[in-house]
Amino acid sequence: MVASIFVIGFVLASFFCCGSVAAADAAAIYANQCAFCHGVSGKGDGPAAVALKPPPKDLSSAEYWKSAQPDTLKLVIANGKPGTAMVPFKDKLTADEIAALVEHLRKFNSSP
Repeated sequence: MVASIFVIGFVLASFFCCGSVAAADAAAIYANQCAFCHGVSGKGDGPAAVALKPPPKDLSSAEYWKSAQPDTLKLVIANGKPGTAMVPFKDKLTADEIAALVEHLRKFNSSP
């Protein structure tokens, strides 16, 4: 009986603990996949930004966050954005990684 409770507890803990992407992982994903264009602090000033037309979004802009919705951001990350250099990441990132990345992006919001 005690052993079965332990097994059930372990399975539940594994499901809730490991099914999501840690904030540190999301920061690493941003650094590896996004910062080259969007910049380290999300200002749209990464090393590649000067060559991109239109330029990358300034993710630190309060104006940007007035209309940015999590579901829309997830779609843009997954599918890219036509007419821009924003490429799709659905083949590189899982849905959980994209969701964690969106939460990470919200930290760039400069509005109170």
